[in-house]
Amino acid sequence: MPVKAPKKDFADTRARKQKNSGFPVIKTLTFIVLLSLAAFLLLYPIPRDKSQKRPQAAGENPKPQPVHNIPDGLPPEANRELAWLLERVPSFRIAKMEHGGRTTELALSDSLTIDDLRGKTLDPAPPVLGEAPAYDPRQTDTFAPGTAPYEATGIEPFRFRYFNCEFNYGGWHNFKMMDYASTRGFNIIFPYIRKAEESAHLPQGTKWLTWSGFINWGEWFKRHNIPDNRYDLLTDLDATALHIADKIFRREPDSPLLKKRGDLLMIDMEHSVLSPEKLREQEWYPRKGTEQERKAFEDKYYAGYALTYLSAVQAARAEGWKDISIYGWYPYGRTWGGLEQAQADPGTDFAWNAFGEKIFSEVDIVNNSVYSFYWVAENVAYTLANIDMNLSMTGNRKPVRPYYWSLLHGGGGGVRWWRGQPLANEDARAMHAMLFFTGCDGFDLWNWSGTGNHHRPALFRDNSVKNPETGAVEKKREYLDVMVGKPFACVSDSGSKHEFQRYDALHIISVDDLGEAAFYQIDKNAPGNAKAGDETYRLAEEELLANLRPASEPVSAIIEGLALAKPFEYILRNGETKVDISAKKQFANRLPAVRRVKLGQLHLFITYDPNPVYGTLPKGETEAPQQGKPRRIVLADFDGVEGRKVTIPADAQTRIFALVER
Repeated sequence: MPVKAPKKDFADTRARKQKNSGFPVIKTLTFIVLLSLAAFLLLYPIPRDKSQKRPQAAGENPKPQPVHNIPDGLPPEANRELAWLLERVPSFRIAKMEHGGRTTELALSDSLTIDDLRGKTLDPAPPVLGEAPAYDPRQTDTFAPGTAPYEATGIEPFRFRYFNCEFNYGGWHNFKMMDYASTRGFNIIFPYIRKAEESAHLPQGTKWLTWSGFINWGEWFKRHNIPDNRYDLLTDLDATALHIADKIFRREPDSPLLKKRGDLLMIDMEHSVLSPEKLREQEWYPRKGTEQERKAFEDKYYAGYALTYLSAVQAARAEGWKDISIYGWYPYGRTWGGLEQAQADPGTDFAWNAFGEKIFSEVDIVNNSVYSFYWVAENVAYTLANIDMNLSMTGNRKPVRPYYWSLLHGGGGGVRWWRGQPLANEDARAMHAMLFFTGCDGFDLWNWSGTGNHHRPALFRDNSVKNPETGAVEKKREYLDVMVGKPFACVSDSGSKHEFQRYDALHIISVDDLGEAAFYQIDKNAPGNAKAGDETYRLAEEELLANLRPASEPVSAIIEGLALAKPFEYILRNGETKVDISAKKQFANRLPAVRRVKLGQLHLFITYDPNPVYGTLPKGETEAPQQGKPRRIVLADFDGVEGRKVTIPADAQTRIFALVER
């Protein structure tokens, strides 16, 4: 709504004009009348002629009318949040669902996307990064501000007040990226080998995460003369006291290394346990015992397995660590195959009742793994389903922070071209924005560059291999599978020109002494890294590298996902999570993803369709929508009202919609 100038300013202006110009009174009055009429028309515009528009059919429900006023009855903080956004992004609209309306259709123009937030202030009190010290060149990068692959274009500094986001990205060349992340949504940082003197410039309130394995239980069993897998024997020991005596979890508050005095502790333990069926096959299982004796043995075995976690957490707590979590144990384990039938029921789940609930009672934070395994359109739905089931198991009684990896896991052994490739940026943005619509406390983003550089692509890797005949350690070059980041053209050995597109996969055959790389295009639908066609291509190494995706690229998209959630964080934290279409159904049928949070009469939706990214279709569909047309998600019996329907568009953009009931 236009803002009228203050009366004093208008009067002063009028007085000056009368004094300086000598206009007659009649002209002055005419000027005032015309100015008043213009102001009236701005405030109350004459309706446009709608005679050329299609008349509304009888019984047809009108489309939601955009309103810029904030819904009544919201908490003051939610009001401030919406006002802040509407002031900075005037194009964003809160759509209106009329009372008693049966059908409400939202349009793409009703949504907020990441492009609407570029260059906009996101945080009224943004985090401030001071001048960084001179880092060891091995721990930083040389990109100029705004050019690093992990930077989100045009996204201004921000942090969350109601969520906790952990940037757990270790290895070489990452200090500068950690600094950047500390001003783009992340308030908890894994320091790697950063010293305390290298942290003073980070934003106020930054916390440090210590992450390590600490205990290898196979070696620990050997050291204490316990046969492998004999968790039942662990109950006869005071493992907590042994850990303390061995100083395994010693915290050093005065250490110059931040990782030795972190504010939070994540213990990485990924040792396996036998299923009841496998346990009963072991030669040391009391097969000849009575049913009661066998039951007691099994209870003792699983109690011992629980102790491997409990003893670690208890020893760490005794050393002064706080906010302790475990990576490697989850209330509901990772499930891909059969996910659509999976059930998370703490009353019947064997692992939860045998040892899981004991572990849950001891930790402060839950880090359930939501790694993506394959280059497929189901990834976002998979992560949502995983989160939903873990929240169902825990009842959200403790903070749940899903544990993401910004690369693809691979999902099995053998050659798989997608193993270690960066997540599709569209997926990375969507899954990290959508997690704020699940009821989580935040998340942990993990990655590890080792002694490599994740900000620059590579065509090969030189591995150290031991010669079995001589015993000498030798270097062996391994040529890699890579992914295209920027489209480029190249002529094959046969003279055929080909236009390579973003997300095409390539296998590097060789790089000669003159710096020319030979490669072929991978058939992404075939197993391994099979060749697509018969052509081989050659390009200068540096030219090819300039067109490939670096491993850290998805970080920029993840930050964009956080930026999308930031304007609504109070509403997302305090609203009620609504699951209109289960993530398991979305996963099973390759459907567009949708989530909703409700606060009072306000509904926030988030949508994303991965199919355009992967060139796939939802199961049951035979053709894609026309170019530029989104898919439509229909929410029947919306919000529990029989016969009421809301339709929302979804495409490859992550979109947030706001709808208010009137």
